[in-house]
Amino acid sequence: TIKVKPLQLLQDVSTRWDSVYFMINRLHELQPAVDHFLALPNHGDLAKFRITPQEWKVMEDFEMILSVPHRVQQIMSEKGMPILSGAIPAFEMFMTKWEQLSDKHPHLKPFIQPGLDWAYEYYKHMDRTTVYIVAMCE
Repeated sequence: TIKVKPLQLLQDVSTRWDSVYFMINRLHELQPAVDHFLALPNHGDLAKFRITPQEWKVMEDFEMILSVPHRVQQIMSEKGMPILSGAIPAFEMFMTKWEQLSDKHPHLKPFIQPGLDWAYEYYKHMDRTTVYIVAMCE
């Protein structure tokens, strides 16, 4: 018998940027139940949807990658009213954590690097603005 909390699988929500993180996280939490359900003999027509150990590993990798921006967003939300002077260090933390993750897990670099490239470009433009200077003085 599989013992898991009674939870529903989650769907993507286009207006919530971290909904993919939540979907993968929930699926990972329900992995024993999902594997058991899809392996039952009376669900043979669903066998083609079984998730392989390799696919579970890939989802764990993406969960790890997406946990970084999710955590940064949580830190910013804890303040009730995020302020610009907190956003810049949070953005820097996001980039640093992804750099560290990419170094620690080189197989994730092809998935992290496009996001980092975007972040570096955005940061470069931000660094040249008056708002950046004012924010860092707060």
